[in-house]
Amino acid sequence: MNRQLIETIKQKALSDKVPIMEDAGLNYVIAYLKDNNLSSLLEIGTAVGYSSICFASSNPKLKIVTLEKDEQRHNIAKENIRLAKLENRVAAVLADAREYDLNDMFDVIFLDGPKAHNQQLFERYLKNLKAEGTVIVDNVYFHGFVDNPELLEKKRLKPLVRKLAKFRDDMLNHPDFESRYLEIGDGLLVCRRRKKDE
Repeated sequence: MNRQLIETIKQKALSDKVPIMEDAGLNYVIAYLKDNNLSSLLEIGTAVGYSSICFASSNPKLKIVTLEKDEQRHNIAKENIRLAKLENRVAAVLADAREYDLNDMFDVIFLDGPKAHNQQLFERYLKNLKAEGTVIVDNVYFHGFVDNPELLEKKRLKPLVRKLAKFRDDMLNHPDFESRYLEIGDGLLVCRRRKKDE
C-alpha cells in the first residue's frame, strides 16, 4: 500500500481545500469493498484521485473508472495515479458525468460528484450497475444541514440541502434497493440492489 504517497496526497488536498473523503467514510468503503469481494467500481468525482487510490491500494483485484470534469484536478489525479503505479487498475477520465456514456458494468457506483445532481447521476448510471450491485453516496449528511436545515445561514444552499434530503429519503424508500443511511464521516448512503425474488 502506498501509505506515504497517500498521506502526501491527503495533506496537499487539505491544504489546497480540495474536498476529499473523511477518514471514517473512506475506511468504511474500503472495508465494504473487501468484505463483499468486489472487483469493479465507477467513481463520479475524481478530484485529485485520493479516494480511488486508497480503494485500489487496499484491494489488489479492484478496477476503477473515475470521472472528473475539472481538467486541472483530472491532470493532478492522473499524475497521482501514475506515482501510485495504479494506471493499469484506475482509469481516470476527463468528462462531465452528466453527459458521459459508458457500457461497462460495475459492482459499485460511488457518487461523490456534484451533490445537486445525485438523482440525475443515479438515474444515468443505473444501467451500468450489476444485478445486486451497490450505489454508495458520500456527503449525504452535508455538515449536519440535511438533518438540521434550520441551522443553515446561507440561503443559496437551501435548495441543495432540500435536494439532498429528498434524494436520501427516496433511496431509503426505493423499492428496488435495500438502503442504509450511515452517520459515518459526512454521511454515507449505502444502497444495495435487491435480488429479483426479494
